[in-house]
Amino acid sequence: MAKLFDTHAHYTDERLFGNDLLLNELFSADISHILTVATCMEDGAECARLAKRYDGIYASAGIHPHECGKSGNLDDAMTVIENQLTQEKVVALGEIGLDYYYDFSDRETQMRFFRAQMELAEKTGKPVIIHDREAHGDTMDMVREFRGRVIGVLHSCSASAEQVKEYVKMGWYISFSGVITFKNASKTLDSVLATPPERLLLETDCPYLAPVPMRGKTNHSGYLHFTAEKAASLLGMDYDALCALEVENAKKLFGIQ
Repeated sequence: MAKLFDTHAHYTDERLFGNDLLLNELFSADISHILTVATCMEDGAECARLAKRYDGIYASAGIHPHECGKSGNLDDAMTVIENQLTQEKVVALGEIGLDYYYDFSDRETQMRFFRAQMELAEKTGKPVIIHDREAHGDTMDMVREFRGRVIGVLHSCSASAEQVKEYVKMGWYISFSGVITFKNASKTLDSVLATPPERLLLETDCPYLAPVPMRGKTNHSGYLHFTAEKAASLLGMDYDALCALEVENAKKLFGIQ
């Protein structure tokens, strides 16, 4: 059975946390690895603890743009994140970036935390996981500024095909979620087609963004195959070949043997 790497999930979310039965079923079925992604300092600690419990789970550490305004002193926060990045199986810095759709943190604060975490990624050599919602220009400008010094993945990509091409030229990976199965996803489908298969990653962003035909349900990694099937169809690839390449891509980016 072809297996997949769910490169962006939130198994510390209350809707999924502690569901050992689900996780055991996933790893015995079609999931090889899961990256459970942090949104704040406390969540990063919980993600690291979860990764220690399961061979197939890895973790990130970082501060989501929604959480920047609640994260206190910037320097103190970066010290905490840097310490978390030294823990076993913490393989990425994220999710970080900008969210101009909700603006739960003011944009100046979002930008300060984004820059500080990009600087921390450069210092530690960790790849970053970027959240970009309605902030394509400012996000791209930041990535350009750190070109050649920081790489990572654009998570649940909503960027245009032209923007995707520029990210790829800068060495970045592009991750697609269940959004590519939605009826109104034509722009995102163009972005899939603009992504070289060797830079393609897949994710659930669970418990959010359940793919068709599971829309409206609590998402989990067991639904990732719906997204993979859509991507394989779009790219004209054999499903098993796409799965194998996606796992290889993720392991390469996150430094997993």
